[in-house]
Amino acid sequence: MAYQLGNYQFHTMQELQAAKRDLEKIRSLRRPAGTPKEMAVSYLRQIQAKNLKFETVVGKDFIKTQADRLNDGSKPVSGNKDRFYNESSKDKKAAQAKNRSENGFGARPAWQKASLILLGIALIALLSLLAHELYGDFVSRKKVSKLQEVAQAVETEEIVFDEIQTEKLAAKGVQVLSWDGKEILPQFKKLVLDNPDFAGWLTIAGTSVDYPVMHRSDDNDYYLSHNFDGGEDVNGLLVLDKRCSMDGTDDNVLIHGHNMKSGFMFGALKNYKDYSYYEKHPTIRFCSLYQENTYDIIAVFLSSVDESENDFRYYDFINIYNEAEFEAYINGIKAQSLYDIPYTAMYGDHLITLSTCDYSKRDGRLVVVGRKRFL
Repeated sequence: MAYQLGNYQFHTMQELQAAKRDLEKIRSLRRPAGTPKEMAVSYLRQIQAKNLKFETVVGKDFIKTQADRLNDGSKPVSGNKDRFYNESSKDKKAAQAKNRSENGFGARPAWQKASLILLGIALIALLSLLAHELYGDFVSRKKVSKLQEVAQAVETEEIVFDEIQTEKLAAKGVQVLSWDGKEILPQFKKLVLDNPDFAGWLTIAGTSVDYPVMHRSDDNDYYLSHNFDGGEDVNGLLVLDKRCSMDGTDDNVLIHGHNMKSGFMFGALKNYKDYSYYEKHPTIRFCSLYQENTYDIIAVFLSSVDESENDFRYYDFINIYNEAEFEAYINGIKAQSLYDIPYTAMYGDHLITLSTCDYSKRDGRLVVVGRKRFL
């Protein structure tokens, strides 16, 4: 709280009382006649004779005014005692504004100062976090863009793996030839040499989904927090489930990815909650190391990986060993589908399942399932 006396402002009641005492001392002086300089001499003599000592700026301003008059009787003075009773409203407001400007923060109570400081720190932290996220997204997109350029490049001279490269890839579980004699696709050879964890490329035409898919046989989490070069990255990359094979020949290829607010990675999948979005983007393209495949979407549903939710455990169907198990899977995803899609799958079909986080339930997941087209 601030206390006002004329155009002076004081922080405590004690300061205000002291100022009032100074004002009484000034009023006790005999008002002399004569020129401004003669009046100043009289005031100063009276102060000296009475041995008056002032406690606040009120008295100090009064003495300064008299000293200014002695130096130059015609000089405009600041701080004469008329300011306490005869100042114009305009002058008062100007003085108050100046006082607030000079003493605004300092005049606040300690708790208000602390609150303002904490608010400032929180704001700076928030802006720093936002800047960090934006910069992280920028770096992630730039790295992915370079990978896209490599994957889409038309090589004038096809890469042929030498013996050393072949052995190096084999040590990482990557075969130059698939089980049925197919070579690694030309556009992926450089990517595989750069990182043997590379397992293919996923694209959904007309969306932002256009990313490499990574695989580690013992870890589903690593590439959810790292980029292609192994650097930490909050966006991560798409991940082929560790239970799947590198060649993409499983009955059900399960791919995980983050649901980023920026739309990065599987952030675009949330749009499939709307049937009109499905109508515009009904297919998924996944190129494994050895083969380019297109899948027609047959179901979009919400689920959970929290077993207490009693949701359909879609993530347990990768290798499907019999027709009854296959039908159980298809019936399960169709029963949960957010809308009716006039396509289904039969035993013998190959499937792809895209899984990302959804926050409508505990440990929720948004899942998109497609059926492979046979050429």
